[in-house]
Amino acid sequence: MSIIEQITQRIREHPLPSMVAFEILRTIEDEDHSLKDVVKLVENDASLTSEVLKMANSAAYYRGQPVTTISRSVLLMGEMMVVGVAICVSTSIIYQRPLDGYESPEGELWDHSLRSAIACRELAKFTKGKVNPGLAFTAGLLHDIGKSIISEFLVGSTKEMTDLCASREAADYIEAERRAVGTDHCEVGYTLAQKWGLPEMLCLALRDHHHPSKTENQYKDLVYTVHLGDIISMLGGAGTGSDSLAYTVDNEYEKYLNIQKDELSLILLKVEEDFTELKETLMS
Repeated sequence: MSIIEQITQRIREHPLPSMVAFEILRTIEDEDHSLKDVVKLVENDASLTSEVLKMANSAAYYRGQPVTTISRSVLLMGEMMVVGVAICVSTSIIYQRPLDGYESPEGELWDHSLRSAIACRELAKFTKGKVNPGLAFTAGLLHDIGKSIISEFLVGSTKEMTDLCASREAADYIEAERRAVGTDHCEVGYTLAQKWGLPEMLCLALRDHHHPSKTENQYKDLVYTVHLGDIISMLGGAGTGSDSLAYTVDNEYEKYLNIQKDELSLILLKVEEDFTELKETLMS
């Protein structure tokens, strides 16, 4: 069996996150849905109910009075943020695993993904309302999920890949991964997201976040948001081992995000401020 065939087999075997997350996604894609529809789905899952209430009462959302109902939590956080929490609850074990092919220790993928999600949520506020902050959070959380599958096939190739990037023989780590195993973590993540039945905009955010100019025009606002959120997370020191900062920034992001350099620095600070709180909330 070829490496590509083995990777494809791993994708087929990869566990599904909680079906509640997908049920909520399908519900909110229906323009005729109501808040009650979302609340009912959350309340039918005891662990998700607990996590949503914890998140709504965390420092990131707290407004001076305790939040005691799911309906109030959803209003406060937004429906897409609830999807993000549902995915966190059901995939945190996957994110905690070490990425041996990237020489990345246990928990590092989780830290990078959560920081990226926070950065994406904040960056969405600079898209003139074109990107929902909760959607951006979810996309940021999922953007590197392909690494959880491809990592084992990159073991033994790490030095070769980093050398290719250092010598400029490979344009970035994506190209280095392709040279090593014939595909890359973005394509693997995209295929996995399609298997899970995620909306196309989320699938493309996973596939194109390192090369956002290649994505479909209608989704570029979201994909550039994830592109920059990923970079911000790495600049803050939260990468995933050998590939950290082995990518280029596409400055076309300025067409899609009305943001200045000093505001990017403020987002870095906001990520640091919210990260510990959200990590403790979601992992406690």
